[in-house]
Amino acid sequence: MTEQAKQFAGLKAMHDGAVLLSEGGQPVVLMPGFSFTTGGQAQTMDLLLVPFAHSGYLTRLFFARQIAGRASNWNQHRVVERNWWAPSWNHVPASMPWTKMLLAHLRAVE
Repeated sequence: MTEQAKQFAGLKAMHDGAVLLSEGGQPVVLMPGFSFTTGGQAQTMDLLLVPFAHSGYLTRLFFARQIAGRASNWNQHRVVERNWWAPSWNHVPASMPWTKMLLAHLRAVE
């Protein structure tokens, strides 16, 4: 099993709907209908994990929509033929396991 396949399998175990896609020849993971909690409120939305450097950040987690009152400096990006939102949240290294990377990015909207 390749390292990429192992990393994806971890995310697939967390979210069965996870889909491995490619952006510019690099792996990205779409997690449709991902459920998480932010500010004590349940949220369900599509997320896109980009486990490599993107738009000046070490790694990125893109959200289908902005979350009012959570995180800061939300900007829109176009990735895998879709518009996404991401807050300013950096220093989540590409060397982390993808499952931990996802959780580290979600801390931005706790």
